[in-house]
Amino acid sequence: MRKGLILTALFCLAIPSTLAAQPKPFDAESLVHTRFVADMVPSPSGDFAVIRLTDWDGGDRFLSDYHLVKVSGAVTRLTGSGKSSGPFAISPDETQLVFFGEREGKKGLFLMGLAGGEPRLLREMPVEAENIRWVKGGIFFSAMVAYGCGADFDCTKKRLDEARKTTSALVFEYLLHRPWNSWRNGTFSNLFVMDPEGKQVDPVAAGAFDVPAVPLGGRESYSVSEDGKTVVFAVKFGIDQARSTNFDLYETTRGPDGKWSPLKRLTSNPGTDNDPILSPDGTRVAYLSQDTPGFESDLWRLRVVERANQQVATPNEKLDRWVTAFDWAPDGKRIFYVTEDTGYRPLYVLDLGKGTIEEEAPRTVVKKMASSRRFLWHTRESMTAPPELWVMDVKTGATKRVAGFNADVTGRSFGRVEEIWYDGSKGKGGSPRQIQAFIIMPSDPPKGKKVPLVMMLHGGPQGAWLDSFHPRWNPMVFASMGFAVALPNFTGSTGYGQEFVNAVSKDWGGAPYEDVMALLDKLDKDTRIDAKNACAIGGSYGGYLVNWIAGHTDRFKCLVSHAGVFNLASKYGTTDELWFPEWEFGGAPWTNPQSYEKWSPHNYVKNFKTPIMVVHGQNDFRVPIEQGLGMFQYAKVMGIEARLVYFPDEDHFVSKPKNRKFWYETVGAWMKKHTGMK
Repeated sequence: MRKGLILTALFCLAIPSTLAAQPKPFDAESLVHTRFVADMVPSPSGDFAVIRLTDWDGGDRFLSDYHLVKVSGAVTRLTGSGKSSGPFAISPDETQLVFFGEREGKKGLFLMGLAGGEPRLLREMPVEAENIRWVKGGIFFSAMVAYGCGADFDCTKKRLDEARKTTSALVFEYLLHRPWNSWRNGTFSNLFVMDPEGKQVDPVAAGAFDVPAVPLGGRESYSVSEDGKTVVFAVKFGIDQARSTNFDLYETTRGPDGKWSPLKRLTSNPGTDNDPILSPDGTRVAYLSQDTPGFESDLWRLRVVERANQQVATPNEKLDRWVTAFDWAPDGKRIFYVTEDTGYRPLYVLDLGKGTIEEEAPRTVVKKMASSRRFLWHTRESMTAPPELWVMDVKTGATKRVAGFNADVTGRSFGRVEEIWYDGSKGKGGSPRQIQAFIIMPSDPPKGKKVPLVMMLHGGPQGAWLDSFHPRWNPMVFASMGFAVALPNFTGSTGYGQEFVNAVSKDWGGAPYEDVMALLDKLDKDTRIDAKNACAIGGSYGGYLVNWIAGHTDRFKCLVSHAGVFNLASKYGTTDELWFPEWEFGGAPWTNPQSYEKWSPHNYVKNFKTPIMVVHGQNDFRVPIEQGLGMFQYAKVMGIEARLVYFPDEDHFVSKPKNRKFWYETVGAWMKKHTGMK
C-alpha cells in the first residue's frame, strides 16, 4: 500500500541565495515547466483542499496529479502517474476522493482514501464522467449520452459503435453542430447521480439538451444542495442554439420515492443566466446574469433569486464591472465575489443585509475561488508570480498564503512591469479615451541602447490583459528575449466600465486600431524603447487586429497573426456561434453587408507591405482554418514575405507542451529576424 508523499519541501522552499544572485531568465522552457492549479476543491470544513496540478516531464502532453493541501501549508501528493487524473470530488466526511480516470486498462469512477492507499474502481463506465460533485445525497456528475439512453451508458456506447460500423458520415439538421473544436455525434451532456457504493445511477436532468453547456461549460453550471435533494442548473432550450444566448436557471427536486420532479424554471431573463450556487440554507440561488439577448459581452451582474417565488434581486446593481467569480459565505448573509477592474481581479465581500462592500484583496488577480465552513480558498497571481493558494478566514477576514508550487520558476529573472495611461481614440463628446497599458521592460537591457518593441494585442475583443500569469500569451518570455513588451487594453477591453466594452462593437478596425497606434506614438518618445523597430502580434481578435494593421500601416517591422479573422463574411459561414458576428456587425452579411465589407481585412490586401507570420490550428472551429489560409495565401500572392505555421492537432489555442514551446521559439525567432536582434 503506497503512502502519500509529502511535498512541502519540494514546492515551498526558497531558492538558495547562491542561485538567486544570478537568476536565469524566464524563457519558454520555464513557462512550459510552470505548474498550474487546474482545479481546486476545498473540503466541507475548509481545513484542506484537493487540487489538480499540471506539470510537464518533457513528453507529448502535460501531466496532471492530485495534491492535498492543508491550511498549515503541508502538501501531500495523492497520485503520481500523471496519466489519468480527471475531474474529482471530496466525500462529505472528508475521508475519500472520487475521480474519473483509468487504471490497469479500466476506465470509470475510482475511490481513493485521503489518508493514503491505492485507488479502487467504484464503477466502470464506457463514457466519461465529468463535473463531479459529492454531497450526502450521492455523487453527481455529467456525461455525454445518446438521446433516450439516459443512465444506460452501455446503450450510448452501443449506438456510437453501431454508427461507426455503418459509415463515417455525420448528418446534421441544426446549427452549432461543431462547437469550438469537435463535431457533435448525437450525444448530449446530461446530469446524473450515483449512490456512494456505485450500484445505482439515476438521471437528474436528461434529454435533448446540454447540462453543462457544450463545449466549454463546467462544474459551475450546476449546484446541488448539501442533502442532495435539490439541483439547480443553467440550460439553453430551443433549436436556435447557434444564435441565442438565452440560458435560464431550472431546478429539480428529489422526492421520498427517489424520483426527480419535472423541471421548474427559476429565471425568465431573455439574456443569459448562468453559474448558479445554492445558498447554505437552500432557499436562494446566486448566479451571474446578462440582460441583453444575443450579446455575449454584456455586463455580468451578480443576482439572487428566491426559489419559493422566483423574485430576483441585484444586490450590487450600481457596479459597472463584470463579476467573474463568487460564492456564498457559510452564514448565507454575505457573498464573496471577484470583479475585473483596470487589469486586476480584486476580491470583495458583499453583506446582503447591510448592503456594504469590503475589498479584501486589492491590486491582485484572483481567479479560482470556493468557500467552505471556515475558509475561502482562492488563487492569487501576477505577471511575475504563477498562481498560488491563499485562504481567507470567513469570520475574521484574515488572509494568508498557503502554498506555492513554483519556487524554481519564481526564482527566475522576470521583466519589470510598469503601468501607464495615455490618450487614445475619441470617445463621446470628442474627448480622447483614457487607455491603460502594461509595459514590460527586459530585466537586463543593454546599456546605452534602445530595445525593440513587441506590441501584444489581446483577443475578445471584449477581453483584457491582466496582471496575471498567462500560460500561453506570456509577455515575460518575450521580455527574456530582450524585447520591450506593450500590452494595451484598447477600446472594448473589460474592466473599464460597460460603455467602454460596448464601444468596440460595429467598430472593430476603428477605435482599437487608433488606440494601438497612439500607444506606438507614445512609446516612440520613450528613450528606452525603439518603437520604430517594433512587431505586432495577437491571437483571435488580436489576430484580426494584426490582419487589419497589415492593410492600414507599414510602421511595424513584422506581424504575427494567430487564429486571426481575415474574411468576415466567410467566417460567418463557418464559425460555430452566430450570435457573436450578428451582434458585432449589426446582422448577417446579407442584412448589413456594408459593415462586413468595411471591417474585413481581406478588402485591404492591396496595402499589405509588412512581413507576416500566420499561425492556425486545424481544429479551430471558432475562427476556422480558412481564415489563416486566406491571410497567408493573399499575402504570398501580393509578394509579401509570409510564413504559415500550421498545427494539425491544435484548436483555437496551442495547448500541447511541445507545440507551445515551439510557438514561442518560432514567433521569437521571426521577431528577432525582422528587428535585427541576434
